[in-house]
Amino acid sequence: MEKYSSFAHSCIGENHIKKGIECQDSSLHIDNSLYSFASTADGHGSLCYLRTERGSEFAVDCALECVNEFLSGLKTAEADLSSEKEREMLFDQLWRSIVSRWHTTAEEDFRFEPFTEEELDRIPEQFDYYRERYLSGRYIEAYGTTLAFAVVTEDFALCIQIGDGSCVVLNADGEVCEPVPEDPRCYDNVTTSMCQDDAVLSYRYAYFPKDEIPAAIFLGTDGIENSYWSKEQLYGFYRGLALTFIECGLDEGVRQLSAFLPEMTRRGSGDDVSVSGIIDMERLRTIEDILREKLSADEAAAEEAVPAEEMPPASDDVIINSEGNDS
Repeated sequence: MEKYSSFAHSCIGENHIKKGIECQDSSLHIDNSLYSFASTADGHGSLCYLRTERGSEFAVDCALECVNEFLSGLKTAEADLSSEKEREMLFDQLWRSIVSRWHTTAEEDFRFEPFTEEELDRIPEQFDYYRERYLSGRYIEAYGTTLAFAVVTEDFALCIQIGDGSCVVLNADGEVCEPVPEDPRCYDNVTTSMCQDDAVLSYRYAYFPKDEIPAAIFLGTDGIENSYWSKEQLYGFYRGLALTFIECGLDEGVRQLSAFLPEMTRRGSGDDVSVSGIIDMERLRTIEDILREKLSADEAAAEEAVPAEEMPPASDDVIINSEGNDS
């Protein structure tokens, strides 16, 4: 759709560079004549999750594939999204198809390439029970990852998420909010995950009818959020990103974002960081002045909350098992 534009970028974390660990985040975006799509996924940083970087890549790919099939089916079925009951049923079907395809993809990956001894030897000795778990057949946990995605069509917008990270929406009046409900099981370094037995029941979503589609939807992995002390700082980051897009255009804005993220992770969380989103550039331009005013207010509130010279401490890697408990 010409009205909307999407973007996505992932950056390896400073701590991962120091430890010689590859980037375990993934992100993906696409624009076509029917919809715009953006997604992020955050693999679990612990060495126990042997193929978590593959799991995050599978997650964003499977989400796009299933969304494409879902939207094609909606047109054929003439579904009524104005009905909350039908809407929830349809979104539940979409999510179940994503989880199923992700599991199938991870299982095929393992069958084609079982764990090597070199991989298993990467598991720290104190977590040797992961080796036993994998060898007993519970290998799907090695691919664990979060997932968040947004899709915008001419008629509605949808955000779906499992795990930590944030979905930040910029409305047409310049206000910022996080419309996807919080998950109380996501705290500190603990998160829900695609690898959990109850993953099909662990998603949250936000739906926007045609007249309520936001001017911008931003998705960020927890490495973004953990790089800031407060919500005011986080929201200021996204308002500033929107202003960069307005001033420089999408391509140059994404280039500047990709140049900034390494500095963010170095001074902030130390974790891998990913940002993706879908924007309506025309509507953003109409609220440029409002965005500047609110950004100034965000910066003032942030300065009162924490001394400017201080930065957040580096965050720990996420560790979770299939029951949703930290390990």
